Amino acid sequence: MAAPKSPLATGAPSAAPTPSSTHVPLAPFLIGTAVGGLVGAIAGTLLANATRRLLFWLVQLVGRRLSDADRDRLRFELLLQ
Repeated sequence: MAAPKSPLATGAPSAAPTPSSTHVPLAPFLIGTAVGGLVGAIAGTLLANATRRLLFWLVQLVGRRLSDADRDRLRFELLLQ
């Protein structure tokens, strides 16, 4: 039983890329960029309200509200300096 011959051994044309097959079309890139930009704009618009609420909540969490007594004590300590 003979082993099958490879295409190179039989003289068959090789599947090497031709100059026309290595050309990368620009259209899919531009379409993907446009679709990604549109989807990003829509997602950003939809998430803007939730992001704003989260940001305000974090600012309130980090920011400390002083009571009147704390404020008076702080003023007194600043006056002593």
